[in-house]
Amino acid sequence: MIGFPANIIDVVADSHARAKEQACELKAKAEDANRMEKVWQNIHTFTSRGWAFHLLSLLSKEAPTLKRLREDNHPAIPALEEAYRIAEDEAKRSMRDYPALFQEACGLSALPLDGSSRHPRYTLNGGFFMLDIDENRRVAKLSNHEGRLAELSADIGPVIETIQREYNRIFGRPFDGKKFLKQLRSHYWAILKKDHKPDGEAVPVRQITRRLGENMKDFRADEFLVDLSKLVDCGPLDIDGRRLDLQQTKDTNQGMLLYGASARGYVGFVTFREI
Repeated sequence: MIGFPANIIDVVADSHARAKEQACELKAKAEDANRMEKVWQNIHTFTSRGWAFHLLSLLSKEAPTLKRLREDNHPAIPALEEAYRIAEDEAKRSMRDYPALFQEACGLSALPLDGSSRHPRYTLNGGFFMLDIDENRRVAKLSNHEGRLAELSADIGPVIETIQREYNRIFGRPFDGKKFLKQLRSHYWAILKKDHKPDGEAVPVRQITRRLGENMKDFRADEFLVDLSKLVDCGPLDIDGRRLDLQQTKDTNQGMLLYGASARGYVGFVTFREI
């Protein structure tokens, strides 16, 4: 191994330090450029689609960026200011007419809006979905009995798209009653064995969903809820010489409110009784 002179090592080290500093500066500039590209992309999307609430939310969030662009005399600033004024007027009109606009959009999209819905809370599909409109924040919050599904700016178009996506995710899946019953029985029995309890003992339904969540990569509690409801309504209920029996609870946090004809209170416990 040879020893290079110290002056060479010093020059190389200094050049490395300058190159590293330049790389960091270029990386920061590239990251800022990429972020700005996404901002302009979103502005383009929202203006071309007429999403006033989305545009106003973005312009508010990016206020420091817009201030910088204004100081730099960016040529798009007058257009953005005009877009803001148009969006503000449209947002006021849309929020005023929201009940009629949303009802019309649901009809055109064949979404099952409940007749009992009243602004600012709408329910769909027999109360399975809840949509809350926050007029102050101008956002829509979609949820079901298993929790929050989405929160987004309240433009009708993307709200309808979000509801359709969640509806299809939950109700558009094939259902195999025998397969689901077998899966339910398997996890029920595994919990009993772990706790050293005999077959037929009641197991909290939330304990089963927790175990499913730990063992299934794409497990969703609301999909389980709908499948359990279909199983109760349509069967089969018998397996291994035993019959599925669901027991109710008054604890709404620990129970699950079944969907459809089976919805007769909150299910708290699962058991398989000997036939």
